[in-house]
Amino acid sequence: MIKQILDLDRSFEQYIYLHRYNGADNFLRWATEHATYISFSLLILLVIVFLFNKKQIYLYAAANALIVNGITALITALLKISVARLRPYEINKLITTPLIDSGGYSFPSGHTTEVFALFFTVFFILRKSYFSILFLLWAILIAYSRLAFGVHYPLDILGGMTVSGLSVWLWLKYEPLKKWFRKVKSK
Repeated sequence: MIKQILDLDRSFEQYIYLHRYNGADNFLRWATEHATYISFSLLILLVIVFLFNKKQIYLYAAANALIVNGITALITALLKISVARLRPYEINKLITTPLIDSGGYSFPSGHTTEVFALFFTVFFILRKSYFSILFLLWAILIAYSRLAFGVHYPLDILGGMTVSGLSVWLWLKYEPLKKWFRKVKSK
């Protein structure tokens, strides 16, 4: 059963790699190579919105997203070492060279974990905002780019999304920053 799932995972990744729109390669390469910078620029945008309209929820979202990103980065690093899954281009004969730089193991996708941690944090805190849509589109773009360039499998992407979703949910359930923000607001 596991072998069949992994075979399907490899087939799906190969299909995406071979059928991607090559005209978008330069844009996708730029996006994936600058994912962290752009992600943190989006967090800075939340802080700027807070500074202009004084709604503390934006600062609260940015602070939580930053913390959750650190948590998910640690979990991702530990999982990569534990699972030790090789990347598609290291196994698949059709993907001879990755189209972007990547290193280390494949599962879960660190880029996907990062961008979905931001999305889930913003979504759970800001709910139905334009920021949620912006962060979701950004997360989907980065996740797709990792598949299209042959550096991750679909299960790596799903693993990153799962690590992010669970981490954000557990962190916000605990909500250690909520008390601190209330104290700061009351002063």
